[in-house]
Amino acid sequence: MSDVITAQDYLAALDRVRSWVRKTPLVETAPWQPVAEINLRLKAECCQVTGSFKARGAFNRVLNLPKHIREQGLATASGGNFGAAVAYVGQQLALPADVFVMNTSTALTRQRIESYGAKLTVEGDFWDQSWDAAGLRIQKTGGALLHPYADRDVVIGQGTMALEILEQWPEIDTLVVSIGGGGLIAGVAQAAKLLKPGIRIIGVEAAGCPMMWTCRQQQKIVKLEQVKTIVPILAARSTEAINFSLVEQYVDEIVLVPEDQVEASAREVWSATGLAIELGAATAVAAVTRQLFSMQPGENIGVVLCGSGTNGM
Repeated sequence: MSDVITAQDYLAALDRVRSWVRKTPLVETAPWQPVAEINLRLKAECCQVTGSFKARGAFNRVLNLPKHIREQGLATASGGNFGAAVAYVGQQLALPADVFVMNTSTALTRQRIESYGAKLTVEGDFWDQSWDAAGLRIQKTGGALLHPYADRDVVIGQGTMALEILEQWPEIDTLVVSIGGGGLIAGVAQAAKLLKPGIRIIGVEAAGCPMMWTCRQQQKIVKLEQVKTIVPILAARSTEAINFSLVEQYVDEIVLVPEDQVEASAREVWSATGLAIELGAATAVAAVTRQLFSMQPGENIGVVLCGSGTNGM
């Protein structure tokens, strides 16, 4: 398999996963118009199976595995959403799944993962420790260790969302995507630009975790010494080469949202649209409503609502 990712890779991935995930709606926000003279729509991945976009990458990764490997089992470490996605994939494909989470994971996260039939293990205070434990499990049992974002097939799976958006709204000018570890924006940005080179991609981070922004400033992968954000899903201290390379090539601008603007943004979306979103999704919306990047009258701007949550309710 070539390391080069092409438009055909994304199209093939969409064909591969389409019967397992939802084609989520692109919601028009009118009559809510938080920024005058632009046209705003929201890609509601909060309505995706398992509650986030992560199912796209998980299915694409697992369905691309040799049958004898995946039948030995799946394992991952996750703060929540990718773990739930892998658990759901295991349930749907009748595969054993082991999900490792940190001590800080919520009771709701653990319940969701176990509800799909996965074996849940709580290990470590940090994601790295959970990841190491998942690796040891696969060494003993065989099977596939699935990285939440630093994986070619996962990145391509996440990018299938961009193909849907372009089909739903060919006239879109700008797409706004939040950044955690970088797997979502890497796939979405590349897929969108391969099919519509003129589209503008805006990446968004919480100000308390400016990881990719710092990488871009220093033109290399860095690891933040300190992270202080209310948005745990975006609290990645570093990224990996595949993600950074695609972000550098395909993302036009990265902006930082003040921490005190995020929760209000979630409440605004709930009040205006009835969509219950997590704080990572609210961060992307806030970049638009707080006008943190340049916009033109009549511009068609789409925002990815990466996952569901009750923060605005």
